[in-house]
Amino acid sequence: MRVSEIFYGLQGEGIHTGIPTVFVRMQGCNLRCAYPCDTPYALDPFGGGEMSVDEVVKRVRDFKKDGWVEITGGEPLIQDICGLVRKLKDAKYSVEIETNGSIDSPEWFRDVDSWNVDVKCPSSGPAYGSFRASWPRRLRKRDALKFVVGMQEDLNFVHGFLNGAKLRPTILISPMLPSSHISDVLMSPWLQEVWNFCVQNNFRWSFQQHKLAWGNLRGV
Repeated sequence: MRVSEIFYGLQGEGIHTGIPTVFVRMQGCNLRCAYPCDTPYALDPFGGGEMSVDEVVKRVRDFKKDGWVEITGGEPLIQDICGLVRKLKDAKYSVEIETNGSIDSPEWFRDVDSWNVDVKCPSSGPAYGSFRASWPRRLRKRDALKFVVGMQEDLNFVHGFLNGAKLRPTILISPMLPSSHISDVLMSPWLQEVWNFCVQNNFRWSFQQHKLAWGNLRGV
């Protein structure tokens, strides 16, 4: 497997925000979004380093003997990670996978404790429309369907996508940060608009807390 990095930190977003987690970032992504990627170093499928399943699990155990492991990317599902997931589960870890939703859910879907599946909105540009319709039918209450929003058209898209749909997963609305400078982020009109959108529609706000503490620093 091509692995970009493995590190230990706090989950900065989603339904497990604040939980100590070991992150396994896989290398390579099949999409290119219009907005700047949080992890551009993980996009190239030939970057990172080659590791076996046993080597990855050993690195995870070096950080933490139990608890949550998040497999993310890049896009983790472009590689065969079934063996890794099952090895982590055998070692009694809870596994969450973050995916961009452009690849159908795998046969081993239920081996994963929690899925965080992205639906690309219009502001994602070339990635818009890549979402596979098979995901909502399979997602469970403990999973999440996430929308990263950066403009009003994205909020309109969320309305249309979810129009009357009775979905089991948690709906996460994640606002794009208006700036990398914390002074510009606080009290931002866009963040306030997205906040009100979540209140009005009974959606869950999902902010990237790690960026408040560290900016876009790698390995946190």
